[in-house]
Amino acid sequence: MINDISRLDYFTLNVMVELCEHKSVTVAAVRLQVSQSKVSRALTCLREVFGDPLFVRQRYGMEPNRLAETIYPLAKSVVSRYQVLARTAANSRLCKHEINIAAQEHLSSVLMDCLHNSRIETESDLTFNLHPWTSDVQNQMNQSKLDYCISINPAESENVDLHQIGQIRSFYLVAKKGHPIFDRPLGIDNLFSYPVALFYYSMNGPKNHRLETIATELKQPLSVSMKTTNLCLLLEHLEKTECVGFLASVLVLEAIDERGTLDYIDMTDFWKDKVKHTGERPKYNIYLQSNKGADSIFTNTLVENLRTRILSLQA
Repeated sequence: MINDISRLDYFTLNVMVELCEHKSVTVAAVRLQVSQSKVSRALTCLREVFGDPLFVRQRYGMEPNRLAETIYPLAKSVVSRYQVLARTAANSRLCKHEINIAAQEHLSSVLMDCLHNSRIETESDLTFNLHPWTSDVQNQMNQSKLDYCISINPAESENVDLHQIGQIRSFYLVAKKGHPIFDRPLGIDNLFSYPVALFYYSMNGPKNHRLETIATELKQPLSVSMKTTNLCLLLEHLEKTECVGFLASVLVLEAIDERGTLDYIDMTDFWKDKVKHTGERPKYNIYLQSNKGADSIFTNTLVENLRTRILSLQA
């Protein structure tokens, strides 16, 4: 008669398997890396649960009886499945040490510095997987495929927390050095005289580019040569053509300066003076989005590091 089968834990079943296969308490103890007395206690438990000796001591070891031989394949199957479960749990814990974060490439340098500093400050053993920003990142955040992403004015979601880390305050006109647009004072009349390359920031949804809206408001023709979310591709295009680009945020300046073939004008005051708004001027805020399941201590540390770094660049 079976008594309290719940006493048959993983270790006890493992002892059953080892004794059936090796017929020795000593060998079972060595293989399981425990004392012989612990194996003997597990054997006592097995005998009490099944109400049967299970093993008969012979001259050359412990011989399983008929009931033990019946139980053996069942116990081995349970032990094997438990080991698979244990490996799955171990892999899951390992994956939690990896952070998946999406951002546009011009933010990568700042982001990696802040991630590295946050890892040190929180004494975390983390691996960072950086993903390119795409229009699908919000779905990936909601599905917990991403832990973090950096976006501009993202929509709220019940599965994602928003942390404002900065604001876009500066706007620039960019073109290759020696471009004719730099030869005379900037005005509305010559601002739209050249084809433009538009950089789409990490904003969600099918929104018109701000420059397209401005051109419509000013009743100016706008010739668009390309649209992209890839800053590197846009800057290469400006280097090779007579097109001009309109970029926002000091975070793009490092990428421009690194090339040495491009020049830019700060247009912040120009836009404020020339482009009037009937209501409140639109604001473009930079957010770190974090998955609800993200570690709160690491998240708060990363937010503070990003805020500090962006403020220092804007100073």
